[in-house]
Amino acid sequence: MLRASGETIDGPRPSDWFDVFVDDLGDLVALLMDVRSSAESPDDFLATVVRDTRTALRRGDALHEVVGELEMQLAAHPGVETGLIVLRISQRDARVETLNAGMPAVANVGPGGRLDLYPALSGPVGRRVGEVHPYELVPLVWGGTWLAVTDGMMNGSLDPENITALCAKLDLAGRGLTLAAATSDELYDEFQQVLSASRFLRDDATGVLVGADAAARFQSGII
Repeated sequence: MLRASGETIDGPRPSDWFDVFVDDLGDLVALLMDVRSSAESPDDFLATVVRDTRTALRRGDALHEVVGELEMQLAAHPGVETGLIVLRISQRDARVETLNAGMPAVANVGPGGRLDLYPALSGPVGRRVGEVHPYELVPLVWGGTWLAVTDGMMNGSLDPENITALCAKLDLAGRGLTLAAATSDELYDEFQQVLSASRFLRDDATGVLVGADAAARFQSGII
């Protein structure tokens, strides 16, 4: 069974949105969006962007189709862009699709403690017209944990070394599966402890963990 947990630490400028759900094909999807705008955009427009992206993923649309629809929406509001992370994890096919557009590297700690990073392969969606937003396909390894964060968690940095340091502070190799099963309150406290007290909170800071618990591999449900 896959377990997932996430939390947002609110900043002075709200920007983050995340969700974890099972799509119509039975795959678990973790979605993070960090919406940035040079001018204030209508709240209802931003809500529509989030809703439609989630709906497309719930249907099981291909990731390039999801991004294409998102680009068309953002084109109607010049100056609006969104960092985007999608993790689509299929137990049936034992694979993970990961798309990272303009966000900090996604981390995966394997059961033996090996850390693999998946940095952004493109800029935020909406920044450059016609930019290709590639995604990666990797095997699902049971016993590992995935961690995805917005740049607010990194004080605006996309340096992969900062993700490596965050994984060490969280002890992702030793506690990843436990953190992925934590409550929102517990995860909030964990993130508060690893964030620098002196950092300038530029916007929201969000983190989502997904654990592939080998001991619960043949159970069902999301915790």
